[in-house]
Formats: sequence, structure tokens, C-alpha cells
Amino acid sequence: RWSSTFLYCFLSIRTSINAFLSVREQISKGIQRGGGSIQSAINDVEPYVGPVGSIEDTEGGIVVGDLSLQVSVAKSLVSKGRGLFLCIYDEEEDPESVVEEIRIPQGTPICGYARGYFSDKSDGDKSVVFMFEEHSANTTAVFYNQKLMTLGDALLANYKARSDEEQGKPLLLFGHHIEIDAENDVVTVKPDEEFSSRIFIPDAKEEEEFTAPALGVYANDLAYDPDSKEEQYFENSERNNILQLVWRLAKDEKTEMVVPTWPVVVVKQDVRLLNTVPMEVGLQYGFNYWDAVTKDGISKYVS
Repeated sequence: RWSSTFLYCFLSIRTSINAFLSVREQISKGIQRGGGSIQSAINDVEPYVGPVGSIEDTEGGIVVGDLSLQVSVAKSLVSKGRGLFLCIYDEEEDPESVVEEIRIPQGTPICGYARGYFSDKSDGDKSVVFMFEEHSANTTAVFYNQKLMTLGDALLANYKARSDEEQGKPLLLFGHHIEIDAENDVVTVKPDEEFSSRIFIPDAKEEEEFTAPALGVYANDLAYDPDSKEEQYFENSERNNILQLVWRLAKDEKTEMVVPTWPVVVVKQDVRLLNTVPMEVGLQYGFNYWDAVTKDGISKYVS
């Protein structure tokens, strides 16, 4: 169903919080940036131009009403499977209500990646590893209690919400070791090397495949070129891929453990859309991912 052709490669998420939070804070406070407002800053962004699809080819999707944004799935223009497309929602019944452009601030959620389960083995080309690098608590973005924040802030929020008796118990994060210095608000995160069931396997039911929680799994990597070296790949990705994954975390009420639910797809930069025709959007898979796939000789991109 997901055009699964890779044997063992999987996506990993490394999402910097700094730009996300700075943009959101400035928008909420109306702070000026670079001599102009946030609105004018986004106006200065070049409109997104990606592979152009067709409304007629759309298989399904959603409309994000607050943004007048259509998020849809159709045959990919860069791969043999499906792809994810964005455009301005064109309401045929009320042509006068169609907006001329959409401005999406960096860090804005677009849709979920997929519902699924965790395993110690990858399955297909859309698996995602749940693992935070050591010393990444203050630089990694997550969603917790419906807010975008650092991993460290999410763990501190969980810790401080405990009763005095509960705070004496160890703080648990799925697949990781945690140390908390509550007095100085310092959190140390380290992967548990003996823990293996950290690979998220998308497993949406057929009736859910075109719903908001499950659309992100269709996003392809628009940076891949079999002739590109590593530096060129990341340059292509910076230019062509506008999406990024961020983990959504929650507290397990039975175990008190902070656990991942599923990844969320956000825009990694300020985005302007002028198109009412769907354009395919991309997500960085990583050079190591493609290097391994190319060497293995198995890919939906490489013939």
C-alpha cells in the first residue's frame, strides 16, 4: 500500500527547535523582525514551486480550513508511487472566497505522518526511528500537550506535573535514559543501547489512508539524484524539500512514561503558496539512506 520496496533503510528525525520557536514567539507577540513585520518577512519569501500535478489526479486528502490549504495525495511526479501535494483550496461553489495566496509560518503542522506501531525491525520504505541523540534535549523539537517545544521542556513539564511522591520516581522516556536536574531545569537524554523496538512502522487502515493523521507517509524526497554527492544532496534538499517530521509525545497514564504516538509533518521554513493547482512537496530522507539504497540496488527511484 505504501510502495514499500526498501529492505532495511529508514528515516530518522533530527529537528532543530530554534527557528520554530523564534518564529512562533514573534508571530504571537507581533515582534518586528529585520526592520519589518513577520507578515512582510513571509512576503519576502519566494513562492514555492514544485512538480506540478493535476486536480483530476487527486485520490484523496484534506482541507485545512484555517489556512485555505488543500493537502492531497496523487501519483507522484518523482517516484513510482504516490506523492503528497499542496495547493490553495479552490472552492468551486464560492469562487469569490478563493484566496490569492497562503503564507504558512515555519513549524506549522500540516498533517500527521501515519498511525502505526513500534518494532525492532524495519518494514518498507517509510519506517521512522524514534531515537534522540545525546545532548539533544535543548535542540530537538517535539509536540507535547499540543504545543511545539524542546524535548527538554516536554520532559520537565512532565516531571513538574508530578506530585512530590511521584517526583521521587525515575522519569522514563521510551527507549532512552533520562536524568533531571529540576533546580537548574537541565535534562540529559541518552538512547538506551539495549532497547531495540524503536522503529515506527506506519500501519494505517484502508479507511484512514487519506485522513489528516495519515497523509504525511506519502511525502517523497525531492532532493534525490543518483549522480549527486553528499554536499549536493543536502543543497538540493534545502532547496526542494519544505517538510520535516517532528515527534508527537504523550504521557502514558499507567506507566507514567513519556511515549511517542506518531510523527507530525510540519513546514521546515516559511512557505508562500500562490498555486491553486497541486504541487508535490518533499521530505528529506537523508544521504545515508539513499547511499545504502543505491549500493543495495533497490529503489523506487532508481531503475
